[in-house]
Amino acid sequence: MVMVHVEGGVQTVTEVCGDCKCHIRDLDVDDILVHPGEGFSGYTLTNSQGVEITNTEPRAECYCEECSN
Repeated sequence: MVMVHVEGGVQTVTEVCGDCKCHIRDLDVDDILVHPGEGFSGYTLTNSQGVEITNTEPRAECYCEECSN
């Protein structure tokens, strides 16, 4: 699961376990960008490196080692 936290104007994005909600890893916005899909036209969406975003699927569920066993 992706968790976004904003405090004092600072945004943090992290990946947390889908069961116990423990921290798995820090993410940045490029890790979670999703293209709106077919029918979206007129704009080319790119990540921070200028690479076109082609991912149209949501992130897969993520579990820590303890919960995935």
